[in-house]
Amino acid sequence: MNIFDKLEQDISNQIQSLQAKQQELIEKKKYLATTKEKIQNFLTSAQEIQQIVGGEPELLKSIQKELGKIFSSHNNPQPKLPIKKENSTTPNLESPPENKPVDSALKSADNSDDTEEGEAIKIFNFVDAQGKNTSF
Repeated sequence: MNIFDKLEQDISNQIQSLQAKQQELIEKKKYLATTKEKIQNFLTSAQEIQQIVGGEPELLKSIQKELGKIFSSHNNPQPKLPIKKENSTTPNLESPPENKPVDSALKSADNSDDTEEGEAIKIFNFVDAQGKNTSF
């Protein structure tokens, strides 16, 4: 197999993968257009319902409650944020910094005085990505 045959096969493979991706995007576009149309129909119906029951606050509250159930977070969970893994960084060859707080005089949740005397900021020493010791 010479180099031109290899290049031709590579280009053919790339064309096939791009055509598959194009087809996938076309299907996604159709789905989004259908979804947009359904949402617009829903909003039009909602406006009609609002005009019909506009003078009845009890009905409006009931409808809002039902819509709240439909669109509540337990049906549509919030996307999970990526968790930063502490062990994914390269190890530092220096001795690890101590994670002792400089001042730990925080008030407990039971003691709810609004004075600033009992509150303090915890400061931790750590090493950043460049290997410099800093505090936080």
